[in-house]
Amino acid sequence: MKGLSMEIFDRNKKPFYLSVVFLSLFLAHGSFALQSQHEKIKLEDINQIKDIGSIDVSKDADLIAYTVSSVDQKNDEYVTDIWMLNFKKDRDKLIVRSAYSPKFSPDSNYVAYLAPGRGKYSDYQQLWFFNTNTSTKRQITKIESSITDFEWAPDGSRIVVVINIEPDREDEGETQKPYVIDRYQFKQDYNDFLDESRQHLFLIEIATRELTQLTDGSSNELFPSWSPDGDHIAYVTKIGDIDRHNNWDIYVLKLDSNENPIQLTTHLGADSQGSRPQWSPDGKQIAYLYGGDPKLLWYALTELAIIDLDTRTSSIITKQLDRNTSAPQWSEDGSSIFFVLEDNMKSQLAKYSFQDQKINTITSTNYYLSGWSKNYAVRNGKIGLILSDLNSPDEIFFFDGKNLQQKSHQNTEFLSKKIISQTETISFKTDDGEEIFGMMVKPHDFDPSKKYPLIIRMHGGPVGQYGLHFRYDWQLFAANDYIVMAMNPRGSSGRGLDFQKIIFADWGNVDADDVSALADYAISLGYIDPQRLGLGGWSYGGMLTNYVIAKDSRFKAATSGAGISNLLSGFGDDHYIREYILELGTPWDHTEDWLRVSNPFFNAGNIKTPTLFLVGEKDFNVPLIGSEQMYQALKQLNIPTQLIIYPDENHSFSTPSYNEDVLKRYLDWYSKYLQ
Repeated sequence: MKGLSMEIFDRNKKPFYLSVVFLSLFLAHGSFALQSQHEKIKLEDINQIKDIGSIDVSKDADLIAYTVSSVDQKNDEYVTDIWMLNFKKDRDKLIVRSAYSPKFSPDSNYVAYLAPGRGKYSDYQQLWFFNTNTSTKRQITKIESSITDFEWAPDGSRIVVVINIEPDREDEGETQKPYVIDRYQFKQDYNDFLDESRQHLFLIEIATRELTQLTDGSSNELFPSWSPDGDHIAYVTKIGDIDRHNNWDIYVLKLDSNENPIQLTTHLGADSQGSRPQWSPDGKQIAYLYGGDPKLLWYALTELAIIDLDTRTSSIITKQLDRNTSAPQWSEDGSSIFFVLEDNMKSQLAKYSFQDQKINTITSTNYYLSGWSKNYAVRNGKIGLILSDLNSPDEIFFFDGKNLQQKSHQNTEFLSKKIISQTETISFKTDDGEEIFGMMVKPHDFDPSKKYPLIIRMHGGPVGQYGLHFRYDWQLFAANDYIVMAMNPRGSSGRGLDFQKIIFADWGNVDADDVSALADYAISLGYIDPQRLGLGGWSYGGMLTNYVIAKDSRFKAATSGAGISNLLSGFGDDHYIREYILELGTPWDHTEDWLRVSNPFFNAGNIKTPTLFLVGEKDFNVPLIGSEQMYQALKQLNIPTQLIIYPDENHSFSTPSYNEDVLKRYLDWYSKYLQ
């Protein structure tokens, strides 16, 4: 649910850094006349789309390594492979199967990556090297623990790794032992019931493969980052009772020293959470993401900040933007910092100049920069990017400061055979005068004299946004003669702090009204059938679906994925215990607040909309109980409903056939009640 701007189909159950496959499908090349000779998008096409993932650029800027994720239909699983782009030879080839997180050595002779080990280490993610000269591979680590992250030392002689250290386990017999729980936060999606596993930093000497532990204790140390001289490592951690707070800070560890790590940031919020601290080229400053007011949780802005290592003073350099930022990286000479800027359905590469203290965008608004992880690398003034536009899917691009060149073509052949419907941007005013922005997709043979059924789709989060990139599921709906609309209601990101925090502790109020206002706008266009309105979403999008149908009975079909409506009875059943209490207070002290945000369940008698509920069996993000209760309520009221539970799946699914099944059930449900 919260803090999750994506919907289903993420694949993150496996240790991959992946973006959502059909969230990044864009318009194929070709005119309408040419497309009329091609095939419509079909349900099974979801398994043909390839997803571009993490990227790294060699220091000489001659090579780019990146990941491509695809569907293995035979084994019903997602696989991620590493590809290499060679600029000099203008060649793109697969170099390693079933691997992720490629990173070049400083001399460009190796690509380090993570993949399962051989033999008894096959259950653990190990560090591997690919030799760029001989194309040979070798396993570097042989440990009975998984490596989750790593970073090369500046001279290439060492690598710092993050290793997940699990507690010793007794041999289990045929009967599984009971879970013994005494932690404040005792469960987590994808990790089930939490034990005392911790992630610590280790140092690997490449020549000897000697492994030295750098940190220990009850905290997790993440996102290590080398100082330019190779003498220090910055990392991110939170200390104390880590289950009860989200106060992440940056620490610096001096190698070959008995000195204790130095705490750099002291802000009570989440500093550099989910992001590697970035040293300036001279080693005197660190760029990081400032998490904002901790009391605002995910409603706070994530801003770019700089801390001086001598004075320990910080300054936020993107304050003027009033927008979320991510993925900072210094220019080679330290005169500027590149970062990803999120703004009203756009995602662009931007640059802050220290000389004039100005911010300029680097990539055009015609391109959408994917921001799941480190999606660009600056080397010698040249930048590798993962970009999309309205004529192509996510692909690798190369920018030399003047020219932008597309270098990969993973989906070009497939999409060239398909009819891709056009996307339009829309905007409308709510009754109280707020302007809301969104997108509309029409069937490719749209006839304005006809009346079409409408499907409104809503994003998760609640803080998140739909960006200007085309989605496979919207294309599928349009291919089945629906008009699809999506927008970013109040509470979404990309419009500034006031816009996204307005729904703090007030879910399903103004944002639900914005959905109804979108329906009004759609009907006013003249080609939407007001008797055939549908809606749906996943995560908070599923919750918002429930809020809307409890207030607005015009909708004839709804699909609610991984949502919850009876928040009061869900207390303690998901992994957001500290966040809920910060936002709503405790249920016994603030019962009325909990009942207010639970209104779809306690006002279920107002619901008239046939609703399909879908959820993963092991979803600890928005657990099964939320969908079960709403299904049972509508069943009691004799409202057409169905509950679909996907075995052994979490909040987003790792099984391709289940993701395809979700879309099939969407189509069947909407067809039954809207066509």
